[in-house]
Amino acid sequence: MPSSGLVPTTCSNQAVRSRLVFGEDTRVAQFVRERLPNFIGWNGYYVAIGYEIAGQLRGGITFTQYAHPNIVIACALEAPLTRRFLRGIFYYPFRQLGVRRVTALIDSRNSASRRLVEHAGFVQEGVMRHAAPNDDVVIYGLLKEDCRWLG
Repeated sequence: MPSSGLVPTTCSNQAVRSRLVFGEDTRVAQFVRERLPNFIGWNGYYVAIGYEIAGQLRGGITFTQYAHPNIVIACALEAPLTRRFLRGIFYYPFRQLGVRRVTALIDSRNSASRRLVEHAGFVQEGVMRHAAPNDDVVIYGLLKEDCRWLG
């Protein structure tokens, strides 16, 4: 999968000291994998974007299963979403890779992740019954033309 090629950005507010993390795919993917061990989308190939606050990794997105025009994401957060993080998340697939859609696969009982992707603009498209070890998997999609974070 192509590298993100993006440059880290740092918040100008010194009290917050947050930044997007690019080029540390293994570190960020490990963060996500530890929090989502049953994610069915792991295939060994990924690009990841992290979110640090005060030097601590507090969130991560992995992009996997890239097959133009689609890419699958997995997201783990331990901090509130910021607009800057959302813009960074969606710049990579929609602007750099040029995909038409991003897909999220979420365990049906993971209500926090489901609310998160719905807040970001994803639409529930279906359910894969018994696709996770003890759960169904809900399929969410976000089309480029519906993504409000690209502006």
